[in-house]
Formats: sequence, structure tokens, C-alpha cells
Amino acid sequence: MKKLMCLLLTGIILITLYGCRSRTIDPSEDPVPDTPDIVDDQTPSEPEDKPEESIETKSKIYLQTVDEGDIIFYSSEDYYRYGPSILKYEDGSMDAWFSSPGNNYSEWDYITYRHSEDGINWSEEELVLKPTPGSKDQCSVCDPGVIYFDDWYYLAYTSTADSEGGGANNSAFVCRSRYPDGPFEKWDGEGWGGDPQPIIAYEGDPEGWGVGEISFVIKDEDLYIYFSTMDVSGGGTALYKADLVEDWPKTMRFKNDVLPRGHQDSLDVAYDDELEMFLAFSVDYRMSESSRIILYGSYDGKTFEDLDTEKNLIEDYAHNLGVAKDAKGHIDTKEDLLIGYAYGEAWGRWNTRFQHIRVVESPIEQ
Repeated sequence: MKKLMCLLLTGIILITLYGCRSRTIDPSEDPVPDTPDIVDDQTPSEPEDKPEESIETKSKIYLQTVDEGDIIFYSSEDYYRYGPSILKYEDGSMDAWFSSPGNNYSEWDYITYRHSEDGINWSEEELVLKPTPGSKDQCSVCDPGVIYFDDWYYLAYTSTADSEGGGANNSAFVCRSRYPDGPFEKWDGEGWGGDPQPIIAYEGDPEGWGVGEISFVIKDEDLYIYFSTMDVSGGGTALYKADLVEDWPKTMRFKNDVLPRGHQDSLDVAYDDELEMFLAFSVDYRMSESSRIILYGSYDGKTFEDLDTEKNLIEDYAHNLGVAKDAKGHIDTKEDLLIGYAYGEAWGRWNTRFQHIRVVESPIEQ
């Protein structure tokens, strides 16, 4: 009997020691990951990038509104100017391009231009880009995004040939000029100046908004091309890259989706050399009483984190924000940044406000 009791006691001890081992992990040891299922015919074409270090492990980035700024366009019979693309130069002067109303019939939107010597006083508006009748951009030219290199201004825009689509079924186009106010030559698929062809063609459900709202950044001899995409099932922001050559649309290569669409509007992306970080500015809860600025950050330009939001002094019903960048799409967060956006509760009756914000880095307390 004693022998039997000893055997039973030994068994209970062994079960206690080993029976729950699979559910208990020693915190001093690295857990062994589960072996992933093997799927045939899914060998990647190129090595996967290593996951980037989280921005939060290095610092916390804060947004601050500096001032109320100025209304540079007040909506009246002209309705709106929205989606500014702003370039700032070393001498403090600036160029800005806007979406504006077209002829209100067959051509819905045009792109206009203004110049400032000090970022405060702006020149009279000039019309610089219109649709090409009978072409793939025949209905509109809007959502300007501008970059400057090799003595050319490259202006990307959103457009559609679908006159029955109510503003849907858009693709992304680009044109170029030696001067900020034109004349502009449109990309025709092979070169410049012919029948306009999209650089990113939308091929989804024609009832979906499509692709467009391009934002440019130059880094490490690459042109980063961010754009919005929205099908009937959803969308977000995606990224192409291209070589810095004259016919760069021919070298465009898709990299990846960078941010799913949530409450945020289209992104205006810039690069800060001091932080060594891509920063993406947008309006969260666009066109609502809760509209506010939202800031995203990325070390590799492909994986973005939500960093901070700011509502103070930002107008309700704001949308389509642009941030002033240099000719290569870079910003200096040691200085105040100029932003511009449209706002207004009534559709199409939008004022345009320019004001200053700050991006502040504060180390995390250990």
C-alpha cells in the first residue's frame, strides 16, 4: 500500500510540474514563436523590410497652433479655393496653387496660383491650368500637388473623363512648367505636351471616388508619390516611387499602402531632416464641427503612426489641408510651419485660412 501511495504522489507531482508548462512562460526567457503555416506560391519578389522602430520608443511629437492666421480667400460668388499646395523658398517667398471652380458646366474645377514675398501678403490670383476638352481629364483639374527639381515645376492633379459620375471615377495626372504660373505641359504617357494620360489610373468600381490628391517628397534620389485611393469598399493612402529623371512617370513603381482611410482627409506628406522623419499632415473628422489637425510620422516613409492632434484655433468644417514645404518637399520643424485649408458648413461655400503651427519633439521621461 505504501508503495502504491508513493507512485500516486509522484504522478501528481509530475503533472503539477509539467502539465501546465505549455501555458506558463518564464519572463526571463524569450518565448518561441508559433511556426507559421506554409503557403505555396507565395515567395516574395524581394526581401521583406525589417519592421521599423516605433516612433514612440524614441520621442513624443506634439502639435501646437501658433496663431489664428488670416483668411486669404473669403467665399462669395466664387464659392471656394481648397487643397492648397504651398512651396516655401530660402528667401521666405512662397508659391501656392489651389483648386477653384471651373465654368460650372462641363469643366468643374480649375487650378489657380498666387505668389507671396513674405508669406503674408499674396498676389492677385492667376488661372494656370484647365481641363483638355475631349481627353481623359476633360471634366476637371483639382487637388494640386507640386514639387520642383531639375528646373521644372511638376504639378500633379486629380481628374476624370466621367461626366456622368458626379465627381467619381478619378485618376491622377501630372503636368510641368519652367515657371510656377505656367504654361504647363501635360504628361501624355510617353512625354510632355500631348494628349493627357494618367500616371495612376483608377480601375475600380466607377462609382468609387478613385485615386488622386498627390503629395510629393524627394529623398535619397527618389521621388516619393503619395496619393489617396477610395473604392466603394474603402481606401486610404498609398505610395509609388520614381527616379529623378525627366520622364519620371515611366519609372514609377508601386511600393505599398501606407495608411488606411479612417476619419482623416487626404495627406500632405513632408520630410524633416532634423527629426529624420516623414511627417504627414491632415484634417481629422473633416467637414464636421470636430475637425482638427492630425499628424502622422514615419521613419521609412511607408509605415505611419498617429502622433498627435490639435483642435485649438482650427476652424470647424475644415478639410483638404496643405503645409508649406521647400522645393523638395522638406520642412524644418525648428521653425513655425504655415498650413492652409478650406472650411465652411455649406457645401462649396468655403473660406480659405492660412495659419501657423508648430511640431515639437519632447523626449519621453524614463
